[in-house]
Amino acid sequence: MARSGSRGPRLKSALWAAALFLPFAAGPALTVPAFAQAAEDGSNPIDPAAMKAMDAMSAYLLTLGTFRVTGEATTEQVLVTGQKIQFGGTFDILARRPNAFKIVTNSDIQNREMYYDGKTFTIFSPRSGYYADFPAASSIGLTIDKARRDYGVELPLADLFTWGTDQTMRSRVREAMVVRPETIGDRKCMHLAFRQEKVDWQIWIEEGARPLPCKMVITNKDDPAMPQYTAVLRWDTQATATAADLAFTPPPDAKRIKMASLGGGDVGNGKNAASTTANEGE
Repeated sequence: MARSGSRGPRLKSALWAAALFLPFAAGPALTVPAFAQAAEDGSNPIDPAAMKAMDAMSAYLLTLGTFRVTGEATTEQVLVTGQKIQFGGTFDILARRPNAFKIVTNSDIQNREMYYDGKTFTIFSPRSGYYADFPAASSIGLTIDKARRDYGVELPLADLFTWGTDQTMRSRVREAMVVRPETIGDRKCMHLAFRQEKVDWQIWIEEGARPLPCKMVITNKDDPAMPQYTAVLRWDTQATATAADLAFTPPPDAKRIKMASLGGGDVGNGKNAASTTANEGE
């Protein structure tokens, strides 16, 4: 039985990959860089270089009209005994700025498809055949906010795409440090670490002309067991997407159900459901 409240931090992606393990036992002791030590002793809790790297990443992402990001991810759930259980899965995000995307997440425990066509946000459960929707906002960022605020729906890796437009995200950062350059697959990336009140998170950003996120690790401090979410990302910045690619067409046997809002109202017709659609058949 999973512990209540152990669903993980924001940026959930059902959506989640095998973590990397550093060979501490086999190699020399890890040397902590001087700037990391400064952050640890409180003399410089926010390294401007870390914030600058995030700003550069965000600025580059905003230049991408259409893109696809795929990858694997791992999320941890915590049992009432305190034991952590990991679940893996994949994600595929196709986005076209300013107002369209399709997100597909697959794992052994849950499959979801999410669509935004500039007018309507739809979430579909292929296994159960149920889908629900609500009238969307005018942009990706505003729709992400509405899904989270009004319906409790967390979109995969959402905060990555709103860093440059949501200034409250910067104000929530309490500590930030540059860790060191590292290799993720065949990419040279800069490892950064950040702390907020309820979440610690790490991000690896590709060095060079394409400052894209290569990997993320998020630690949920709301739970004493501190479960983590890990995602490794691969980017296609030359992707194309037509309106048909991003539109939701219900299968013939699909059933529309209500999208339950956090305010108590429902959107749609037919059977009532939780904000992330019914889990029946899963």
